[in-house]
Amino acid sequence: MRRLTLLLLPVCAAALAAPAIAQDLPSAITDALEHAPALAAARAGEDAAAARLDRARAERNPSVAVEGTVGKGRIDPGGFFGLTAANTTPVAAQATAQMPLWAGGRIGAAIDQARGRLGVARGQAEQARLETVVGAVAAYGEVLTARQIETRFERTQSELAEVERQAALRFKAGEIAMSDLAQARARKAEAEAGLAQARGRRVSAEAAYARLTGKAPGELALLPAPPPIPASLGEALDRAKASNPMLQQAREGSAIARAAARGARAEGMPSVGVYSEAAHVRDQFFPGYKADSLAVGVRGRWTLWAGGRTAAQTRAADADVAAADAREREAEQMLEGAVIDAWQGYATATQVAEAAGLRSVAAEEALRSTRLEAQVGAKPTLAVLDAEREATEAEAARIEAESRRLVAAWGLNALSGGVAP
Repeated sequence: MRRLTLLLLPVCAAALAAPAIAQDLPSAITDALEHAPALAAARAGEDAAAARLDRARAERNPSVAVEGTVGKGRIDPGGFFGLTAANTTPVAAQATAQMPLWAGGRIGAAIDQARGRLGVARGQAEQARLETVVGAVAAYGEVLTARQIETRFERTQSELAEVERQAALRFKAGEIAMSDLAQARARKAEAEAGLAQARGRRVSAEAAYARLTGKAPGELALLPAPPPIPASLGEALDRAKASNPMLQQAREGSAIARAAARGARAEGMPSVGVYSEAAHVRDQFFPGYKADSLAVGVRGRWTLWAGGRTAAQTRAADADVAAADAREREAEQMLEGAVIDAWQGYATATQVAEAAGLRSVAAEEALRSTRLEAQVGAKPTLAVLDAEREATEAEAARIEAESRRLVAAWGLNALSGGVAP
C-alpha cells in the first residue's frame, strides 16, 4: 500500500499543478444548444408535427371497430303475435371493418398539409438553433470583451493613481502648477468611473452567458478567428435562398395552402370504400329475439349539392394560396436585404477592427513616447494623462471591434446556411 501511494504521489501532484483548461467557443455553443428552452420547445413542436403526419397517413389504412351493449329491461309486445310481457336481457354486438378505396383527394391533401406543417416545424427548430448559436457567440464575445476592458481600466486606474501621486509630489516641490495636479486628479476620477462601468458590464455579460448556457463562465479561451464566410455576396445570396430556414418556412406555407385548396375541392367529390360488418343481437324487439348477421360490400358517399358551402370554401382556399405566395415573395425580399446588410456589416466590422488595431498600436506607442518626454520635462503631465486616456479608449475600441467582427461573421453564416449542426 505504501509503495502504491508513493507511485501515485507524482501523478496527483502533476494533476494539481496542471492549469485549468479554459472553456472555448465550441463548448459554449454546445452548452447553449443543450440548455436553450426555445430550442427544446421547437424540437418538441417538430416531434408533434411528425406525429400528425403519421396520423394523416394512417387515414389510408383499414380500421376495425367493435361496439356492444348489454342491459336489463322488460318488453311488452301488447299481445302482438301472441307475445306477452317478459323481462329481457338485451344484448347487441357489432364489429365493423372498413377501408377507403378512393376519397376524391381528401386524404392526399391532408397528408400534404401535414407534411408541409412538419417542414415549417423543422424550419422553426433550425431557426431556433441558429439564433441560439449566434447568441452564444455574442455572449461569449461580450464576456471576453467586458473582462478585457475591465482589466485595461484597472491597469489605467492604477497607473493614474501613480501619476496623481507623482503630480502631488511635484506640486509640493514647486515643479508644476495646481492646475496640473487638478488635471491628474480629474483623470484618475475619470478612470475610476470607467472602471465601475466596466465592472458593471462584465457582471451583466457573465449573467447573460450563464442564462444562455446554464453554466457560469469560468476561464475562457481567447476569441477565435472569424469562421470562413461565402466567397462573394452572390454566393451568400444563393446559399441563403437554398437553405435559409425562414424562407423554407414561407415556401412550406405556400405548399400547405395549395394542399388545403386541393382538399377544399375534394369535398365536392365522392368517396368509396369497402366494409365488412358482423352483428350479434338478442332480446332486442321481443322476448327471445335472436339475429346474427354478416355483410361485406362497398359503401359510397357523394354530396351532390351543399348549398354553396364547397364553392365558398374553395374560394377561401384559393385566396389563402395567393396570400401564402405573397408572403413567400416577401420573405425572399426580406432575406435578400438581410443577407446584403449582413455582408456589408461584416465588411464594415472587418475594416473597423483593422483600423481599431492600428489605432491601439499607435496609441500605445504615443503613450510610451509621451511618458519618456514627460520624464525629461519636454511635455507636461497633462499630455501624459491625455495619452493614457487615448490608449485606454483605443484598446477598448479594438477589443469591441474584434468581438463585433466575430459575431457579424457568424450572423452572416447563419443567414446563408453556413452553420453546420
